[in-house]
Amino acid sequence: MEKRKDVRQLIIEAAEKFDNKTAFIYNDVEYSFKRIKDDVFRLANGLLNLGLKKGDKVAIYLPNCIEYAYSYYAIYSTGLVVIPIDFFLTDNEIISIANHCELKAIITTENVKFNLQELKNAIPTLEHIITVENNPNFHYFWDLINNSNHELEDQGIEISMPSSIFYTSGVTGKPKGALWNYEHIHLGAEQMKEMGSYEKLLNIVKIDDTERSVAPIPFSHSAGLLYFTIAIKYGMSTVIMPRFAPLELVKLIDKWKATNIFMAPAMFYAVLTLKEIENYSLDTLIWATVFGAPSSADLMMKFAKLCPNAVVLNGYGLTEVIPPIAVSSPQNIKGFSYIVSNIDMKLVDSHDKEVKKGEIGEVSVKGKSVFCGYYKEPELNEQVFKNDWFYTGDLGYFDKDNILYLIGKSKDIIKVGGELVWAAEIEEVLLRYPGIREAAAVGVPDPLRGEIIKCYVAPADSIQLNKNELMDYLRKSLAKFKLPKDIIILDDLPKTGPGKINKAVQKDLG
Repeated sequence: MEKRKDVRQLIIEAAEKFDNKTAFIYNDVEYSFKRIKDDVFRLANGLLNLGLKKGDKVAIYLPNCIEYAYSYYAIYSTGLVVIPIDFFLTDNEIISIANHCELKAIITTENVKFNLQELKNAIPTLEHIITVENNPNFHYFWDLINNSNHELEDQGIEISMPSSIFYTSGVTGKPKGALWNYEHIHLGAEQMKEMGSYEKLLNIVKIDDTERSVAPIPFSHSAGLLYFTIAIKYGMSTVIMPRFAPLELVKLIDKWKATNIFMAPAMFYAVLTLKEIENYSLDTLIWATVFGAPSSADLMMKFAKLCPNAVVLNGYGLTEVIPPIAVSSPQNIKGFSYIVSNIDMKLVDSHDKEVKKGEIGEVSVKGKSVFCGYYKEPELNEQVFKNDWFYTGDLGYFDKDNILYLIGKSKDIIKVGGELVWAAEIEEVLLRYPGIREAAAVGVPDPLRGEIIKCYVAPADSIQLNKNELMDYLRKSLAKFKLPKDIIILDDLPKTGPGKINKAVQKDLG
């Protein structure tokens, strides 16, 4: 069996093959494949010179930027483990994640709402803070590049080694980190390429050096990694957006003649509401795909009218099963007609028996695209893995033509605009508030974001709770996307027979 090429080797080969072609565009500066190789290898040597070694955890806490791309590549070229942290998370959430994974270094920016030195003091294992600005108190990102060798030796990376931990929860004492190995980081790009060979997408989704994408998805997400692996494997170039803004996205597509876009449903909706949309052309788009949350077919067809030369598709993926794992056909974007070859999929009932076509079951998968499990969560892993099958928590059914349709989630996870939010995390924060006796968080359907969060609380005897004060409290402890849309105060929360809070009833409450 031929040994899989590692990221270092792919970067070398991409520089040889594509040379001065543009790999990334950031703030109107074009970065060639050759420059990427030289800078990334210098950074990799800079990290090694700090004393970091295989298996050490290195976080990236940045908005989308060229330094993010360099950091991913350098970490993966040296056998380190990347911890991509959503830039919307608070310092308390970062500390929780860092202490959970025993973080050794963090690549970040001074432009944060907390003190970096205080952050370091709160994380006993944290030895190095690297900033993209020049600050004498920390390691300067660009000094690591400028003062290091541009030749990088083979680090002897094995595909079974841990490569990444994508955290889908933070502030509680038990954050959930999805662990990937060094083979996993390649599979998303390969699955995108495979989808392009699907007969109904042939010659549409090419994934090669003729294509250019715009990246509005945060690079901290598992889907954000696709831009980097697709670049060094297939030569596609990407325009980096520091943060999503609908008008800026449209301008970048028009200016740089992007051929594809993949993003969350809320981003498509935001583009549709732009008054200035008629002033820009999306004619260069060949395909556009929604990822990250259940999406409305009507929404996507409205977007299709803005880009008459593009095929609009629906994609399915999740952090725990390297995305994307399924895609629709252009003729039917409500269902998923193609499932990648790296996984087997079945739908099962509550007794773990496979259901018949047309019957609703939980999506269960196995194969090399399934993650390694939740980091340091043996009990949770026992719940979600059964006989090598991973139970996704997604509910769906297959029709007579073997097209998969998703209808919702079975687990107590709320998906807000592509972000996974654990209800227990919000509930734990609420229960720390003085005077709250009971708390529950639920997800309710929302046409824009897939789901929004509603919270229900019951006060202790004689306590008067103030909804606005509660929201102010949550803003200090939770990232913005985890904040509830509303908080309902009740005397008592509805219970099931055994006394457990009945969330199904709460979803029907006003």
